[in-house]
Amino acid sequence: MSATTVTPTRATCPAQTLAARVATLLPERAGRGWTVEPYAPWWTVRYPAARLVQGGRSLVLVARTWDTQIGWQLPDREPTRPDLHLESMSPAVIAREVLRLVLPVLDDEAAGRAAADGPRVMGRLELLNEIGHAMRLQGVATYNRIGLLADTSTLAWGAPSGARYSVTLHGTNPVADVQIHGPVRAVEKAVAYFLPGEPTGQPTAPAGVRGRLQRRLAAVLARHVAVEQTDQGGLAFGTRPGPYGYAAPAFDAQARAHMTPASVDLHGIGADFLISLAPQ
Repeated sequence: MSATTVTPTRATCPAQTLAARVATLLPERAGRGWTVEPYAPWWTVRYPAARLVQGGRSLVLVARTWDTQIGWQLPDREPTRPDLHLESMSPAVIAREVLRLVLPVLDDEAAGRAAADGPRVMGRLELLNEIGHAMRLQGVATYNRIGLLADTSTLAWGAPSGARYSVTLHGTNPVADVQIHGPVRAVEKAVAYFLPGEPTGQPTAPAGVRGRLQRRLAAVLARHVAVEQTDQGGLAFGTRPGPYGYAAPAFDAQARAHMTPASVDLHGIGADFLISLAPQ
């Protein structure tokens, strides 16, 4: 009686499994999704790794025992250490922080290395059209306009919540400024989407913040990031890396906070983040 031959199965790489799940949460660009392949990063041989690739952009993902490391690649840029360290192995958390913190830096670097005489206006319009297409697929009407400042272009749309978005690109910079204006409750919800993690603590305005609307907004923002009231009465919040911004003071300082329209400017928002944004 001959012995049964058992063919050993190849062990699944945990980093490739995690990377594949992250890839499904990152948006396609120009009809191209993210693919996953094996990879050995420079900074570690101890932990499993994988690479996510989309055109000329790549992300290196290292799955450690309790956390995750991310590095970004361009054709002439090889990470020798992680660019982002997350104390999480959740695909949703990793994808969100890649959208918030990694891809905007990658795209900004790629734009800076591009030819200085490359197409400026058309490049902005193509990127805004890509963002607008993602919004229109979700039933939102968009429109383009010339930016208020020189060498800028803007895309605008309204969300079902009543919030109105304006996305502005400057020059060849692919990282956008975003203005959100509308009912205070809708603006609070929309802005929180761009800020770090889950809110912590109770919604309490930092000491010294003046104004009904400002205190309400500060209580929401302070659960995510540092908040400081400026001399003009508005609120500066957040710091780089990642989105940061400014909440304008109320038009009517005596109006009730929940009935006062709010306006917030955000900076450092990547195109991928906006493309993945469901109308709020």
